Amino acid sequence: MFTRIRAGVISTGDELVRPGTALGAGGLYDANHFLLTSLLESCPAIIKDLGICPDRRDALQLALSEGVEHCDVILTSGGASHGEEDHLLAVLERIGEAQVFDLAIKPGRRLITGRAGNCLIVGLPGNPVAAMVSFLLYARPLLLRRAGMTAAPVQGFQVQAAFDLPRRKTGRREFSRGRLVTLADGSVQAELYPRSGSGLISSLREADGLIEIPEETTSIHRGAPIRFFPFSSFWA
Repeated sequence: MFTRIRAGVISTGDELVRPGTALGAGGLYDANHFLLTSLLESCPAIIKDLGICPDRRDALQLALSEGVEHCDVILTSGGASHGEEDHLLAVLERIGEAQVFDLAIKPGRRLITGRAGNCLIVGLPGNPVAAMVSFLLYARPLLLRRAGMTAAPVQGFQVQAAFDLPRRKTGRREFSRGRLVTLADGSVQAELYPRSGSGLISSLREADGLIEIPEETTSIHRGAPIRFFPFSSFWA
C-alpha cells in the first residue's frame, strides 16, 4: 500500500530559461527540469512544476515557502554548493531545518536535505549528470519511503571492462556512464563513455547505466571485473 506524493521541482540559477525562450548572453536551457520530472514519472508522484528561481536568497525563500504548502517533497537543483550565490542551506535553516552531506562520490558531492513543516526538501547538484546520479542513489529511495514503499537496494552485476583506466585519483567512489557490448564469444563487457564532464547530457543518452569504481581503485585494465548498474535496475 502506498500513497502518491506531491513532488515539486525547482531549478535555480539566473542563467536558466525554458526552451522556447531566447537565450541571452551566458544563458542556459533548464535541462534539469525535464530530467527530474522524467525521473519522477517512475515514482508514485504527482509532479508540480515550481519554476525557475533566480540566485537570490529572498526569491528562493519565497519559492520554497510557497511550495511547501502544496508539496510533500520538493527537489531543487543547483544552489547547494559553497558559492556566494548558493543560498539553499541558509534558506532551509531559516524556514525549517537542514542537513548537509559532503559525499565522497563523483559526479556530485554535496547533497542537502531539509524539512519545512511536513515537506521534505532535497537539494541536488546543478550539473545534469550529477543531478541524475544523486537522484537515483539518494533522492529516489527517500521519495519511495515517503510514499510508503520499500526502497530495495539496487542490484548491479559484474561484467568485464572494455576499457583501460591506467591511473586514477583515489578517495571518491565514481559512477561513470557506460554502455554494455556483447562480444563474438557471447561475453558481455562495459564500455566507458569517453568524456567525463558532469554537464554532458549526451552521455546520459548514450549510456545504458552506471559503472561503479570504488574509492580505493587506482587503475582498471581491459578485461578486469567491474560492477555495472543498468538504469533499468533503478526502476525495479
